[in-house]
Amino acid sequence: MLDDAEGTLSLLLLVMMVVPPVLGIAVGLGRGPQASKASTALCIIGCIAGVLCYPAVLLGADLSATFPLGSYWGDYSISFGELQAIFCSVSSLVFLATVIHLRSSGREPFPRYAAMLCALYAACVLCMGADSMILLLICWEAVSMITFLMADNGQDDRPRWRFFAVTHIGGLLIMAVFAYLWIVTGTADVSQWSGLWEEMGTETSSILIALLFTGFGTKLGTLPFHAWMPDMYARSPTHTTVLLTTVCSNVAILVLFRGAFDFIGAEGCIPAIALILTILSAVTALWGAMLSMVQTEAKRILAYSSMENMGLVTMFLSLAMFFHSDVHVMAAVALVAALFHTLNHSVFKSLMLMSVDTVESSTGEHHMDRYGGLANVLPLLSGVALIGVLTMASIPPMNSFASEWMMLQALLGTDAIDSSIRVAMPLLVALMGLCGMVVATSYARLYGFIFLGRPRSKGAASPEKPSKISLGAMALMAAMCVGTGVLAFPVMDAICSGAEQMIGHGIDYHAGLSGDMEPITLALMIGGSMLVIAVLARVFRKGKRESATWGSGGELDQDMQYTSEGFSQPVVRVFHPLFGDRSTLDSGRLSTRFTEPFVEYIYKPVGRAVLFVSVRVRTLQTGNIQHYLGYMLIALVAMLLAVRMVCRSQRPS
Repeated sequence: MLDDAEGTLSLLLLVMMVVPPVLGIAVGLGRGPQASKASTALCIIGCIAGVLCYPAVLLGADLSATFPLGSYWGDYSISFGELQAIFCSVSSLVFLATVIHLRSSGREPFPRYAAMLCALYAACVLCMGADSMILLLICWEAVSMITFLMADNGQDDRPRWRFFAVTHIGGLLIMAVFAYLWIVTGTADVSQWSGLWEEMGTETSSILIALLFTGFGTKLGTLPFHAWMPDMYARSPTHTTVLLTTVCSNVAILVLFRGAFDFIGAEGCIPAIALILTILSAVTALWGAMLSMVQTEAKRILAYSSMENMGLVTMFLSLAMFFHSDVHVMAAVALVAALFHTLNHSVFKSLMLMSVDTVESSTGEHHMDRYGGLANVLPLLSGVALIGVLTMASIPPMNSFASEWMMLQALLGTDAIDSSIRVAMPLLVALMGLCGMVVATSYARLYGFIFLGRPRSKGAASPEKPSKISLGAMALMAAMCVGTGVLAFPVMDAICSGAEQMIGHGIDYHAGLSGDMEPITLALMIGGSMLVIAVLARVFRKGKRESATWGSGGELDQDMQYTSEGFSQPVVRVFHPLFGDRSTLDSGRLSTRFTEPFVEYIYKPVGRAVLFVSVRVRTLQTGNIQHYLGYMLIALVAMLLAVRMVCRSQRPS
C-alpha cells in the first residue's frame, strides 16, 4: 500500500508539472485580461510543481511515466533522474520568479504572451526529462520556435529572424546526430543509449560530439554563431530574454551533457578534438568579456556576459573530455564546475535582467548615459542589483565565486596529466584571469552608471517605484545567489551524484581539489568584517556637512561626469583593431560606434551572396508552363544519366 501511495504521489507531481501549463496554453489563447491571468496562474502551478521535482527524487520518488499517445517510432516517455531533477527545480524556480515579476509589472508584451509562457515551460520540462528521442527533438524544436515567437517586439523583426536562422542550423546538426545514434542502436529509447563510442569508434564519436557542441553552440552564443545575441537581447521583451538566456540555456547544457557524456561517452572523444573545442570556447569567453566592456546598453552588456559565461561552461565540458583520457579526477572537477556554473548563471543572470527591466520601466530610459543616482531614490532595487553585480563579478561568497573557483581548481591540478599539453594550461588560467578582470570592470561600469552619480535625465531623477511583488521576485533570486554560494559543497555533491547516476560510473571531485574552501566560514568572516566596519562607522561618525563642490567657476550638472563611452575609451584605444570602432563628432559631442567583425566580415558577405543567387534564381520563375516542362525534362535526363553511370560503375568487369 505504501508503494502504491508513493507511486500515486509521484504521478500526481508529474501531472502537475505538465498538465496545468498545457491547459494554460488553451486558456491563454482566449481574449481579455482574465484569460491572461488564468493562463499565468496555471503556469505558476506548473512551476511550483517543478520546484518540488528534486526534493521528490531525493525522497525516493520515481518520476517516470509514459504518455498514453505513442507514435510510429515508439512511445513518448519521460524520466527524471537526479541531475535532470536538479536542473528542473532550479529552472522552475527561475521561471516562477520571472512570471511573478512579469505579472507584477502590470504589462504584457503582446496579447497571448501568457499562453506562450505556458508552452515554453512545458517544452523545457519535457525536453529535460525526455526519455524518447522523438519527444526530445520535438521539445527542443518547440523551445526554439516559442522563443522566436515570444521575441516579437512589434517593430524590428530582424534580430529574431537572425536568431531563427542561426539556431535552426544548429537544430539540424543536433537532429542529424541523434538520427545517427538511432540508426546505430535501432531504438528511439534514449535510456538504452549509453557508451555508444565502443560500437561507433573514436573517429565517428569525436565527429558526433563536435557536431553536438556546434549545434548547441548556436543557442549558447559560441563563436561565430553569437551574432544574433546582442540585438536579440536588446530588442526582445525582457522576460523573453530572461527565459532564453537562463532556462533555455539550462536545457541546452543538460542535453549536451547527456549526448556527449552519456549517450556517446567522453572516452570516445579524441583529445585533439576536445582541445579544439576547448580553444574555441576559451576564445568565445574572452570575446564576450571584451565586447561587454564597450556596450552602452545594459541588455547588450548582459548579452555578451551570457556569451562569456556559456563559453566558460562549454570550455570546461570540453576539458572534462580531454582530461578523461588521463586523469579522471580532474575530469570530475571540470565537469562539476561546468554544471554548477550553468545553474548559477541562470540565477544571477535572471536577477540582473529583471533589475534592468525594472530600471527601464521606472525611468522610461534605455541608454546607460540616461541613468544615474538611482541608489538614492530606489535603495531596495539598488541593493538586489548590487548582489547581482557582485555575483556576476565572482565576489565571495556568491555562487559564481564557488563555481569559478572550481574551474581554477581544474586547471591548477593539471600537473598530474602525463601530456605535453599541460604547458598550455597556464594560458587558460591567464585567460580566466583576464576574463574576470574585464567583466568585473564591465559590471562595475553597469552598476555605477545606473545607480551612482548624478541623475542624467528626468526619468532617473524621479523614477516610479517598483511594486513590492517584483522586488520580492528579485530578492528571491538574490537570496539564491548567496545561499547556493554559502552551501556550494552540498549543491556540488548533489550535482556530482546526479552526474554519476547518468553516466554510470563514479565521479570523485573532492580528490582533485588542491586547496580547501569553506564557503560558510568565508561568508561568516566577510559578514563579520562588514558588521564590524558598520558598527565602527556608526560609533565614530562625525556630523554631516554639506558644501558646494568646486566646478572650475561654473555649476556642476549631470553632464560633468563620465559617460559610458568615455569610461571604456582606454580599453578601446588599446584593443582598437578588435572592436571595429568608428568615432564621429555630432553637434560638439564625440560618439563611438562599434561593429561586430564577425557580422561585418562573415554574415554580411554571406547574406549578400545568398541574395545575389536568389535574385538570379528568381529569373527562372517565368510563369510559363513550357519553361517548367523544360526544367522537368532537363532534371529527368540528368537523373537518368546519373543512374546509368552508377549502374555502369557497379557492373562486374
